[in-house]
Amino acid sequence: MAIGEVFLGAFVTVLLERLASRELLKFLSPLGIDAQLKKWRRTLLMIKAVLTDAENKQTRNEAVKEWLNDLEDLAYDIDDLVDELNTEAVQRKLMETDEESTSQVQKLFSTFSNNFSIRDFISEKGINSKLQEINEQLEYLSQQISMLSLVMDVKGRSDKTVKRLQPTSLVEESEVHGREKDKEDILKMLLKVESEVSVIPIVGMGGVGKTTLVQLVYNDDSLKGEFDLKAWACVSDEFDAFRITKTILDKVLSKSCDYTDLDMLQVELKKSLWNKRFLVVLDDVWNQKYGDWDILRRPFLAGKPGSKIIVTTRNEKVAKIMSRIPAYHLNLLSDTDALSLLAQHSLGTKTFDVRPDLREIGKSVVRRCQNLPLAVKSLGGLLRTKDSPKEWEDVLNSEIWIAEEKSEILPALKLSYHYLPPELKQCFAYCAIFPKDYEFDKSELVYLWMAENFLKQSQEERLMEELGNDYFDELLTRSFFLKSSANTSRFVMHDLINDLAMCVSGYKCLRLDDMLKEISEKVRHVSFISRYYESYDRFSSVSSFQSLRTFLPLNNSRELHLSQRVLLDVVPKLNYMRELSLSGYQIYELPSSIGDLRHLRYFNLSRTPLKWLPESVSKLCNLQVLILEHCDRLSKLPARMDKLINLRHLNIAGTSELREMSEGIARLTSLQTLSKFIVSKSSGLKINDLRDFSLLKGEISIEELQHVVNVQEATDARLTNKPSLNNIRLEWSSTFDDSRNEILELDVLDALKPHENLSSLQIISYGGAKFPSWIGDSSFSMLTTISFKFCKKCSTLPTLGKLPLLKDLSVEGMDLVKVIGTEFYGNVCYGESLFPSLENLTFEDMFQWEEWHGLAPGAQCAVEIPTLRRFYIRKCPKLVSLPTFSFPSLCELSVDMCNEVVLNSMHNLTSLTFLKLVRIPGLTSVLEAFEQFPFKLELIQIDGCEDLVTLGPSENIVNLQKVWVKRCPKLLSIQEIGVIGELSVENCAFLELLPDNISSCRTLTIENCPKMMTSLEDCSTSLDRLTIGGWVNLNLTNLMGSFHNYSSLTLLTIYECDGLESFPQGGLPTPNLRRLHIIHCRNLRSLPDGMEQLLSLEDMQVYDCPSLTESFHQRNIPPNLTHLVISKCGVKPLGELDLHKLTSLETLGLGSVYPELVSFSNDNNQHYLLPPSLKTLYLGNLPNLETLSKGFQNLTSLRHLYLSNCPKLLALPMEDQLYNLRSLGITNCPLLKKRCLRNEGDYWPIIADIPDVKIDHRSIYDPESCP
Repeated sequence: MAIGEVFLGAFVTVLLERLASRELLKFLSPLGIDAQLKKWRRTLLMIKAVLTDAENKQTRNEAVKEWLNDLEDLAYDIDDLVDELNTEAVQRKLMETDEESTSQVQKLFSTFSNNFSIRDFISEKGINSKLQEINEQLEYLSQQISMLSLVMDVKGRSDKTVKRLQPTSLVEESEVHGREKDKEDILKMLLKVESEVSVIPIVGMGGVGKTTLVQLVYNDDSLKGEFDLKAWACVSDEFDAFRITKTILDKVLSKSCDYTDLDMLQVELKKSLWNKRFLVVLDDVWNQKYGDWDILRRPFLAGKPGSKIIVTTRNEKVAKIMSRIPAYHLNLLSDTDALSLLAQHSLGTKTFDVRPDLREIGKSVVRRCQNLPLAVKSLGGLLRTKDSPKEWEDVLNSEIWIAEEKSEILPALKLSYHYLPPELKQCFAYCAIFPKDYEFDKSELVYLWMAENFLKQSQEERLMEELGNDYFDELLTRSFFLKSSANTSRFVMHDLINDLAMCVSGYKCLRLDDMLKEISEKVRHVSFISRYYESYDRFSSVSSFQSLRTFLPLNNSRELHLSQRVLLDVVPKLNYMRELSLSGYQIYELPSSIGDLRHLRYFNLSRTPLKWLPESVSKLCNLQVLILEHCDRLSKLPARMDKLINLRHLNIAGTSELREMSEGIARLTSLQTLSKFIVSKSSGLKINDLRDFSLLKGEISIEELQHVVNVQEATDARLTNKPSLNNIRLEWSSTFDDSRNEILELDVLDALKPHENLSSLQIISYGGAKFPSWIGDSSFSMLTTISFKFCKKCSTLPTLGKLPLLKDLSVEGMDLVKVIGTEFYGNVCYGESLFPSLENLTFEDMFQWEEWHGLAPGAQCAVEIPTLRRFYIRKCPKLVSLPTFSFPSLCELSVDMCNEVVLNSMHNLTSLTFLKLVRIPGLTSVLEAFEQFPFKLELIQIDGCEDLVTLGPSENIVNLQKVWVKRCPKLLSIQEIGVIGELSVENCAFLELLPDNISSCRTLTIENCPKMMTSLEDCSTSLDRLTIGGWVNLNLTNLMGSFHNYSSLTLLTIYECDGLESFPQGGLPTPNLRRLHIIHCRNLRSLPDGMEQLLSLEDMQVYDCPSLTESFHQRNIPPNLTHLVISKCGVKPLGELDLHKLTSLETLGLGSVYPELVSFSNDNNQHYLLPPSLKTLYLGNLPNLETLSKGFQNLTSLRHLYLSNCPKLLALPMEDQLYNLRSLGITNCPLLKKRCLRNEGDYWPIIADIPDVKIDHRSIYDPESCP
């Protein structure tokens, strides 16, 4: 594969420009180094002239290929050295700027000293030896030109390709060619009535269009209303059940879940899917292990019959494992369809009728592509830039079609890459850092390209980011990138395209997760999938990559932990680092050596607990992107931020503790991203400092606006001249005292009028008596989001009802608003919609609000908000007068601490599925409070309605699935609610009866309902999860009857039931029980009989049951447990439990058991008390425990150790085991704590490599936790 210009075509061009820098040459002139740079430039110009010839020849000539590889390595070395010299020049110039004026004598001395220090720098960095080495290599390579018979490119191909590249609009795939019948067949399979959840496997070779077909089906209009829930997950070759389950659950819940345990994820997903008809797509499945699929599919079984799972795979065996249905085989396109697809992507039409002269060549092209859609699309994107038949024939006759024998890359894809302009080649090859199916963000990738200097500025002086967006869009147009199916704001590469990127990047890009036998020390870019706990061992080899430029974790949403040794020993050695991300890691402080990474351009520290950055960060004069987003402890930025003269993006959104910003930031006028701007009262930033930030775009939060002392300062900010700033948050102090000036704040807000492109506006703690006229003005037609919070002095709202795109409106804490009248809507004419696009409406903390008026008398249009989907009205206790509104699209209604009249005003709730009522005084019947019946309700949630007696008749609510009721002391019965799947009742003191028909109930929670008399036998066969708590006189026999009938039960939790003394005879013969939790049952004397027969039980927790003195023995513990917790239970010596025989046990918690325990080996040290399979161990309240060094030798799998309340504990396990730990927690163990103190204790050198160490709940790596 020809890779000569993968980097070199564009790379050498940029390098030539850098070598010609006048400022750099002037800086080096006193040392004579400028002459060497000029010589290099002349040699590189000669080499550049033959690059095209070398690229074309390397497929046939191994010597040429080796020459290009050597040249590429040398080009990197030259670039690194030039960057080193240029950085030194910039830093010295900054130092000169800082110097105060001095006398002539001092200036002469300073000049002499400066020249001397430059020589010190040259000597210290070994510059001379590097210069000599580069001279020799460059001379050698230039001599090879004639020996290799390389000739100059007289056609100027490279220049032409640059000119061909034009900004393009994204091409949406509105039509898929040749898949009409396939689509019809899959739709029939989806709509077929089934008696179970079924799996539809689609099998086909890579690139044939499986994903595209399923996308087409997934979004087809004919499926609307057929499925209650839809979700898409890309599985890929690394089968990660946790990631897949979380992806689906996040999609189902429309929010991100923070569970870190697969079991909890699956339980929640099962609840969400229960009795719902769902469509789930599992895209790109490779795994052939039935056991893995069996675990993944468990939650899906809860779905309603007719639910479907579509699986795409290249492997017939995978299809057979996952489904009993014969696989649907997707074949190659027909000749006609392939030709039509080529026409679509090359000409923008369905046929070649507009260019008949290209038809026959097109037929030859699709034959060469073997009618494979991905190859045809890729070639079509290439040919889109070529106009003449001759250019098409050149592509058709390229030598690249002669595939190399061992190559697995399709020739058509190679050819598409080969014809990319040089700028795009290097951008695409860099994407080899992304693993297969990784979803990447467009802006982040552009930042990374920019850090690598890939975005060469054009003559038009366009911003690098604009050029990067064009490059990205061009690669998207050419099908190198695809929009993610799961997240349309992100992008992916097809597996075959990803293989191509790996091929063309060669050794330069390394993914640590790939199992490679040989790794070159000349690796330039390293990426890896973040793990929850990152040990030093994983990165020990990285420090040997002396020329590394990229260190990029590709992390997930979980909290991550990184060994401190990586920060202290690995990162500082990466002297040429340009892109560094530590996002998500629990890093409490950065070493000051971070400022020595002089080449750094991209630095991502988002979601870290840093409180401050070291001042040395201000030495990073090349830094372009600094991301501190959601560093919620960050309180201070470096004082000399003004030294970051190349900074273009400073993202400090979500830094609530950051209250001040240095005035030096005002000098960073190249900033395009400044997500937070804090107005200082004294020496920091002033509001008029925003004047010179003409390039700002995206979002900004302007805070502490009470410090603006005059209107002119606000006017000078010139927000109206910032058209790309589309999300603005304006915030004053939350303290309303005598220092606040209502008139001034009104004038300031008026002067801060933004550009009319604004899409989101938030105003917080504003102290003016009214809003300026620009808010709600029709000229702001692009507004989609408006929020007013705690504007305590305003008594009226602005006119918002006619804003055409407004989707989200929130009004909160406006104390003086008593009436919302017609001014809120504007002049609505006949036929006009009120809030025509509004989807989410919130009123909250409006304690004085009394009246909400409708439209003015005589208005002829209906009082309807047609698109409203979610309405939240909370803590508006005085609201008694409301208009009659119609909400035909409303899905979710939440009313909290409001009068019942609010419910009476709601009409036409034909789409309502979720109803939440909290603290509604006077409400006696829920459903009777509505004028019209919300018959599509699926979930009712009621809390603190003290007058509630009944839910009301619900026989017409056929979709009701879940009912949650809490703290309703007068509620007597909920018999009338009909068939439901989940019921939770808590703290209902007089509730006696559950619904008559609970035979389909799968999840049931009964807590603190002491008068409950209903038997659960009716739902025994369907019940999946049962929680019983706070039942003083609990009699399980009366409540449940025989446990033999509960065949579907997987979770049983019983807590705070002091009346429970024993379980019914016969034990718990529930064959599917997986989790058993018994907590705070102080009079329970024995566990159920036959526990050893519960072969499915995996998780057992018994906590605070002190009367259990005889039940714990090996024959009464289920044999297949993976998770066991025993705490505050009177048990026998551990040796009699034979825990070491539980060969599947991975997590063990022991607390307040057997207080005589001193160590974990028996008296004769003949065997160990704990099983070797343990990964996580919790030990607590063991007053005589002294050491862990005995009895732990066999725990070779132990990774997590947590110790609490062990006052005599003095010794941890042996060193080898400590080195294997990923987390260590020590609480109230004073003797052990002393030995583990940071930099003091004798255990510190050993535990310092553990990624997560907490002592008394504080991270030992947090400087504030040090004594």
